[in-house]
Amino acid sequence: MVRRVISTVVLVACAGIYALAATERATFILTTGERKSGTVVYHGGQNENLINGDLNLGQDNARDLTFHMAQVAVIDFVGGRPAPDEISNVPASGHYLVTRDGNGQPGTFVNMIGGDTLVWRNQNGDEQRYPLRDVRRIYLNPDSARTAFRYRGTGANAVGTAGQTVLAPGAVRVDANQPWTDTGVDVKVGDLVSFQGNGQIAFGQSSGQTAGLDGKSDVRSPNYPVSAMPVGGLIGKVANSAPFPIGSNQQPIRMPASGRLMLGVNDNEMNDNSGFFSVIVTRTGQNRK
Repeated sequence: MVRRVISTVVLVACAGIYALAATERATFILTTGERKSGTVVYHGGQNENLINGDLNLGQDNARDLTFHMAQVAVIDFVGGRPAPDEISNVPASGHYLVTRDGNGQPGTFVNMIGGDTLVWRNQNGDEQRYPLRDVRRIYLNPDSARTAFRYRGTGANAVGTAGQTVLAPGAVRVDANQPWTDTGVDVKVGDLVSFQGNGQIAFGQSSGQTAGLDGKSDVRSPNYPVSAMPVGGLIGKVANSAPFPIGSNQQPIRMPASGRLMLGVNDNEMNDNSGFFSVIVTRTGQNRK
């Protein structure tokens, strides 16, 4: 009888420890601008959150939401909007950690383990561990984070609000999983057109497969629509003419042909892509011939 009581107490105590270890809440801010909140949960023998490239978020219905790490822009533990100096310190690419005392450091997100611990690798390759209660935000996709937090840096034209990504007035949404997007603009050969874009897309499902307007500089292929441009960059074409690079260039581009202007991302496999660019198209000069 005594043994049974002791065993029961031990089991209850263990269950209580597990429950306490799994109650840290967070919001996953996705690259699409959506926000998903829940409990940071852990699975497997190593008690990990990131498993096979997927981050897990517990819900009140006892079911997990699972997102590939390439889909998550920010893991936010405090909510609200970051101060301008916080997000301005986030590098253009890579991961960035901000602790609750306001300190930030670039590095690499490794995992969240053991119920309450962030595993982080700094720029020197050293592994560090932080209690999650000391973490403010983990930036995984900086460009998408800036959009989600409505941060206007140089050339930013897209803003975000909770639950959605909002296009700037008059902007064209260029989805990464579509070969081409119709801008609704007809041009003539020689017209000058400028493009102001923002956003970040994923060109695959693996960690790090993200690109901004200029593409992922170290991934190139002769099979891409614009072979001289890296994967994922913003490109255009007029009717059935040859595609041309746009990227983050805001200088007017002379149209190579007459017809409907189309926009797209520089990739030859669209099915595993996600996210979109927000692009404002402006005709700055017309061919008067």
